[in-house]
Amino acid sequence: MRIIGVDFSGAEPETGKTWIAEGVLSDSGLLTMNSCHPITRSDLTDKLAALREPAVVAMDFPFSVPKKFAKFWREHHHCSFNQCEWMPDLWSAASAEKRVGFERIAGRFEGMAFRKCDHYVPGAKSPLKAKGNPIMLSMTFQGMKMLHQLWQRSAAGETRGRLRVAPLHPGSDPDAVTLLEVMPGATLRRLGLDYRGYKGGQNPLKTRDKILRELSQKMISLTPLPHLLTLTCRANDDALDAVIAAITAALWHENQGIFRHPAGQELQTAQLEGWLYAPQNPAG
Repeated sequence: MRIIGVDFSGAEPETGKTWIAEGVLSDSGLLTMNSCHPITRSDLTDKLAALREPAVVAMDFPFSVPKKFAKFWREHHHCSFNQCEWMPDLWSAASAEKRVGFERIAGRFEGMAFRKCDHYVPGAKSPLKAKGNPIMLSMTFQGMKMLHQLWQRSAAGETRGRLRVAPLHPGSDPDAVTLLEVMPGATLRRLGLDYRGYKGGQNPLKTRDKILRELSQKMISLTPLPHLLTLTCRANDDALDAVIAAITAALWHENQGIFRHPAGQELQTAQLEGWLYAPQNPAG
């Protein structure tokens, strides 16, 4: 099974600030990470569309927006959609919207509109959060636009593999390319690792080095990272986040039971708002 982790950037103009980590999960559950490097959003979109073999792709941006905001967006700003029943409706609306317009509308909520899933994951923030974290809005907007492109290409038969987006498609399909929304910091927290300071504390290199060592100890099915990849993750927190996202993808594929999944009415809401997948109890 191919495993991919993405640390996504919503920067504009588009740059190579997005990072992608790639690995392979064996039938016995052994994860081997092979590479990690920067990539543009356009190249990432093309790469995911061209995947031929089954894969789980974990990406660290909100796949959609809160239901409350979606309703406001539709009713008060005459966007290009008449309904907001599931994520693809909102992806289409984002694709037809300008970033400045989206951020102006979202600014009315001041980051206070949360999705259902955000309440279950410690440290999760609203996809509309601007104050204190101005990149979140841009990540949400650019991520939704990318998902729209992938969705349209899949519907037109242009993607090489069958595309599934959790939780639009409940359960798993071993033959599909499955996209997951993840949060590397939440994965570290749930793995019991001390993640504080790895993005700019007093000694971030030391902290990232400690995380890398402890990941290998916590993830007994993770082979030692190649030396160059280790150096890259020590030097760059975005690269490390991409690797952590990949590990989350592997955990999800191996044991979905350690993740909280929406069900019933909650599933219907999650199919509109998206769902953040964080392991609940990997040690168990």
